[in-house]
This record gives sequence, structure tokens and C-alpha cells, in this order.
Amino acid sequence: KMNKPKLLLVADTYYPKVDGTLKFIEEFMKRAQDSFEISLLVPDYGTHKGKKVTYIDMSKFWKISGYANLKLSPGNLKKIKTAIKEADLVFIQGPAMISYLSIYYARKYNKKIFFYTHTLTWELFEKFFPGLFKKLFSLIIKKISIALYNRCDEILVPYHELQEQLLDQGLKTEITTARLGVDIDLFNPTTDKRASKEKIHLNPEKKVIGYVGRISREKNTDLLLEAFQKIEEQDNVILLMVGDGPEKQTKELKQLKNCKVTGFVNNVQDYLKAMDVFVMPSLTETTSLATLEAMSTGISVIATRVGFIKSYIIKNHNGLFFPRNSSSVLSVKITKLLKDREMRERLGQNARKTVAYGFSWERSINRIKMILLKRYYH
Repeated sequence: KMNKPKLLLVADTYYPKVDGTLKFIEEFMKRAQDSFEISLLVPDYGTHKGKKVTYIDMSKFWKISGYANLKLSPGNLKKIKTAIKEADLVFIQGPAMISYLSIYYARKYNKKIFFYTHTLTWELFEKFFPGLFKKLFSLIIKKISIALYNRCDEILVPYHELQEQLLDQGLKTEITTARLGVDIDLFNPTTDKRASKEKIHLNPEKKVIGYVGRISREKNTDLLLEAFQKIEEQDNVILLMVGDGPEKQTKELKQLKNCKVTGFVNNVQDYLKAMDVFVMPSLTETTSLATLEAMSTGISVIATRVGFIKSYIIKNHNGLFFPRNSSSVLSVKITKLLKDREMRERLGQNARKTVAYGFSWERSINRIKMILLKRYYH
């Protein structure tokens, strides 16, 4: 029996912080364990689960948007080197320090390196730097990022536009598009909206406007709150925020009587099924798994035209758009959907079809497996 290639998965996130990257890792491990011997290199957030996991100590002080950064300690560097030396392939997710150090050492020890990037790192970090330094830091991060990407064997991106943006910035490495997916069996439309609301302890008489994701500045959740407060019949609506974030952002929401903030949950699908309208107000998105999962659940979606969202949502067919700085327009569109059941259902059904045909995990991960194995055997 041939030995399976040893694959090290490196990520800048881990439990309990469940986000798009972690979801991808879960699905990848489930579907790729027959082809690879998989181990993980991840931040230590105190939730230790799974075997073959190397945990990296995180700094208590240095945080960006609620995410801790790794400690630059000899112990950490040793852990990273050891994990990489034992692997044949290094498959890296997410744009943090842990990823960049992994590229550096993987190149040094001559491993095959794949980097799955969902975003332009420098644009992401630009939002957190103070005004004066914004441009400078952005430029430095861009230079470092491109230099490191060019040391990889292959870069994977979830959608085509990102590929073009990276090529414009001087990327020389081969880039391949590999979509993210959705578990279309888990995220399926409910047959009984009232029961779905009762299941998560919401009043079934009320209409539910929902959001899933981090509650933070870059996600523009403040604007959703403003729009919500402009809806006329306040007593008949509930704002359901599924996620968590910095206290400054969540405090105001938690004080509202008709708003529910859940924190991180493991059963997002139950919350989606209770929603009548889903809103993604984000200023910066990549694929936005949360939006795809809402669409897969058959909900009508209103989103900003950002990232890949602007390609897979087709206006008035499977969703609606609103300008990202206008809470009034958003409020009007939400109200319109809440009043027009026929339109809600039509958009929801088309949304479900879009995801079922184009974004199943099975298809996505098979493609990624082929890309990795092809490099390994050639």
C-alpha cells in the first residue's frame, strides 16, 4: 500500500472562533483524509480538540480586530519548524503571521507550498491602521505578501477576480481558482418557518431580519442596526445577529429589546431557518460563506456589492443589493421584502438553486484535492 502524502494544514484561526476559514478546514479534513495524512498547525485559543494538532501560543497584548497575533518566541518558531519538517505538502490558509512564517520555513526545507488566500491582505489590514500610517503599512504588507506568495508552488483563490488583482500586483506564481463550498444538505430550506422560530425561542408571529458573522467595523453591522431602527413597525420585527465581536460593537445591539445577539453558535443552520430576510452589510468580503449558506437555506438576501458576492447574486433574481453607506435604502428594501411574501419566496428559491448547482463542498474539495495531488506526484 502506498504511503499517503503528509499534509500540514496551517491556519490563522481555530476553535472557538468559527469563521469561513475554519469551516473550510473542517470540510477539507472530512473529505480529504482518505487521500492525505493530515496534521494541523493552528493558534491556541484554549479549545484543544483533534489529534495531530500543533498549537501556537498567542500574544495577550497584540490584537488586530479582536484576533490575537502569535508570540514571536523561540518555542513557537521551534513548533512551526518541527511541524513543517515532518510534512510533504504545506497547505496554508489565511493571511496572518503564522501563515507567513510557515511559507518562509516551508521554502527553506524545500516542501511543496500551497497558499489558499481569500483576500488581499494589505486591504484587510489597512482598515485597522491609524490614518497617517495607513498607506505606508499597506505598502509594506503588500511587498512582503507578494514576495512570500512568490515563494509558494501554487496560490489558490476562491474566485477569478482575486486572481486578476494578484496578477496586477506582480504575482509570478501559478494561481488557480478553487471555489469555497456550502453543505447544501445541512443548509436546506425549512418547510415550517414558525416552528423554526420557536425552536430558537423567537416569537413566531414576528418577522426576523438576520445576519451571520463577526459583529465588527469591517462588517458594517452598525449600518444594519441603523436601517433596522428605521423600520416602521418595530414591534413586529426582530433583528437576529448570529455571531460575536468586540464589546464596543455588540453593546448597543444587546441593549435593544427587539434584537438578539447569539455569540458564536455551532448550529448556524437553525438560526438561518428562522430568518425571513438575510442582510450582509459588509464593507469587505471575499466569498462570504455566510451569504451562500443563507442562500442555500432558501432565504431572500440583501447584500452590498463586494468581493465575490457581486458575481453570484443577480439583482432581482436571487437577491437584492444596496449601497453600502445608505441605511435608508437598506431599510426600504428590507421593508419591501417583509411585505411581499411572493417576492421573498421567489428570491429564496432561486438563491437555493444558485448554491446547489454551483457551490457544493463535494465539488469544491475534490477540485482542491486534485490540485494538491497533481503537484505532489509530479
